[in-house]
Amino acid sequence: MKELYTHPQETWDKKKCEKMSRYAPQDHWGNRPPKGIIAPSGSAYVQYGHTVRWNGGKIIDGELYEAEHLPLPVVPKTYEFVPLVGWGTRIQPATEKIRKHFV
Repeated sequence: MKELYTHPQETWDKKKCEKMSRYAPQDHWGNRPPKGIIAPSGSAYVQYGHTVRWNGGKIIDGELYEAEHLPLPVVPKTYEFVPLVGWGTRIQPATEKIRKHFV
């Protein structure tokens, strides 16, 4: 059994980042989470930026792996990932403080 499978890292353009930062799906009770959640903290499945260890392993591409990791996507400098306690990781337009750091 191999230790860790790392998924290929995605690259998001500005259009995809804008779409994901506005996305807030409605659950079956009618509630909406904060906009931009891309990795819910309560999920049992692998989410962006998370590593999940599977009891007994998981077969990916015909190989048995103990764990899998899905890295955060590469985004333009005008967007940032922010942890939101109790909800998970969200994407949002970068704050002025972050923009100055990259210029």
